Amino acid sequence: MVLRDKIRSGALWIVCGRMGAQVVQLGFTVVLARTLSPREFGAIGMLVVFTGFAQLLADSGLGSALIHKEKLTEQHRVTAFWMQLVVGLFLSATFMLAAPLFARFYNLPLLKSMTRLVSVVFAIQAAGQTHYALLAREFRFQRVAVANISATVVSGTIAVALALNGYGVWALVWQMIAFAAANAVLYTLFSEWRLHFGFERAAALELGRYAIYVLGFNSLNYWARNGDNLTIGKVLGSPALGIYSRAYNLMLLPITNVSSVLGQVFFPALSRLQNDLLRFRQVYLSAIQMIALFTFPLMAGMSVLSRPLIDVLFGAQWVAMVPLLKVLSLIGLVQSIVNPVGWIFNSLGKTKIQFQISAFLLLAFATAILIGIRHGLLGVVYAYALWAVLSSGTALHFAGRLIHLSIGDVVRGLSRILGMTAVMAIFVYCVDNELARLVTSALRLVLGSLIGAGAYLALCVALRDETFASLRRHMMECKQTTGGGAAGPKGLEEAVAVAVVTEGD
Repeated sequence: MVLRDKIRSGALWIVCGRMGAQVVQLGFTVVLARTLSPREFGAIGMLVVFTGFAQLLADSGLGSALIHKEKLTEQHRVTAFWMQLVVGLFLSATFMLAAPLFARFYNLPLLKSMTRLVSVVFAIQAAGQTHYALLAREFRFQRVAVANISATVVSGTIAVALALNGYGVWALVWQMIAFAAANAVLYTLFSEWRLHFGFERAAALELGRYAIYVLGFNSLNYWARNGDNLTIGKVLGSPALGIYSRAYNLMLLPITNVSSVLGQVFFPALSRLQNDLLRFRQVYLSAIQMIALFTFPLMAGMSVLSRPLIDVLFGAQWVAMVPLLKVLSLIGLVQSIVNPVGWIFNSLGKTKIQFQISAFLLLAFATAILIGIRHGLLGVVYAYALWAVLSSGTALHFAGRLIHLSIGDVVRGLSRILGMTAVMAIFVYCVDNELARLVTSALRLVLGSLIGAGAYLALCVALRDETFASLRRHMMECKQTTGGGAAGPKGLEEAVAVAVVTEGD
């Protein structure tokens, strides 16, 4: 199978898997949010700040190293597995012993027993990480999709059952454990590689030279993404963190369902183009244009319709999310096309440069959050917005230099989509202001979404946007190759991948 076909198939299954898992997870989250309180979500949020970092350490950057490595041997595979497992076991033991420190840091005794229970996640996760990396390397994303959706269903069902039976925050703890266990088991079963004993020092050093900077960048980037949660939980308490984390996670949905999803397939694909910078640049620019075509209107619409969206999904007890979501959604609009700069650094093996940039940005982030927290949750959000502008410009500049792509090139490539999004958002805002006095929140949300989608599509057609035209052309081709049937979600996702790669040729 040629690279284009691999990207096409991989993008199809990754998008299907991620969107399927996100839709299922959103359903479970709505039920849990209406059953549990912001305080309970805040408590798990306090713990997740540290467990999320530990899960990142459990991978140790070795998964990316396995995907990036051009000539992978059996010694690389088996060495990576045992290294990850040892790290995972170490982290589990560390969290077991450090549980009282977390409880003392947040002044919440319940965190002690929560931390000890959830500590098993790191060892469980480590057991499946090598298998996942090998599935991704070989573009076996159909199996990854099945694993992710299955794990989400299993863990969500357990969480909802426990929540409805009065287990409170423990429902969320067991959800984390069940998700990690189901994923690890399924990755192992779906991978064709079979574990055996072995370790080679040379292979460890070879993988480690690449992985160390990936781990360093991911670690700094993690705290740049979660330092706000740490600060809010410590200074403002669990109810405030529960409100903020729900708003932030809702903002992430378009990013995780579009740019992050495509990253899983484009990282291994671009790694194969690391010696052809012209095609690399063309494919990359086409990819972020396609990302913007979807994420820009979604983010703008979420910002404009934040009040009816929160009312419908979570109810009155979560209304404090509304002003946060309005700003966070606009930040997400920018981040949706900046996050892919990591594809450039990792695919070209320039992880040291990425690490050095992230060290500077983390310092700027910490400064911004410490200033913002003095003005409450909104202060944190506005501080985060200022930092996002700084970090986006910095990342685009240095990553672009590697492939001769300037910030101006990116802005020009996205200007029409941004303009159409702005017109759509203003139109929806004006209509929603009138609807707010006349209809229910549910009807406001439905009508606002339909009007926004119709206006955006009309603008794409009227202005003859090239990215939209490319997508539509390839959707028709996909429709013809499947016998003329309706172009449903799978046809759309397949067309996205084909359009990106074809435009990049």
